[in-house]
Amino acid sequence: MKRDFIVYTGIVVALLNTFDAFATNFGLLNHYIEESNPIMSALWTFSPMLFLSMKLLLSICILIISILVSRYSRTFFKQMYSYSLIGLTILYSGIFFMHIYWFSFV
Repeated sequence: MKRDFIVYTGIVVALLNTFDAFATNFGLLNHYIEESNPIMSALWTFSPMLFLSMKLLLSICILIISILVSRYSRTFFKQMYSYSLIGLTILYSGIFFMHIYWFSFV
């Protein structure tokens, strides 16, 4: 896998995760949606700011790990990490479109 692919895909996942954080926060604050992830639901119930902070920290970690993997990992690990990023991109794309769907009703 090309090194740039890992970094660019990591950026896409981080951006989708960041969008999810703010869209979910907006939806929860306005009682449009419920959080399906029990861990994130507990975080949001405890503190919406903690919820946003953790989601943003996760995005930053994804970016840093993607850069490190692209530069320093062996080919096999790069391949496995790339597959994981592709899976996350598919997952977060679905979440993105779900948010767009319910935004259309707001």
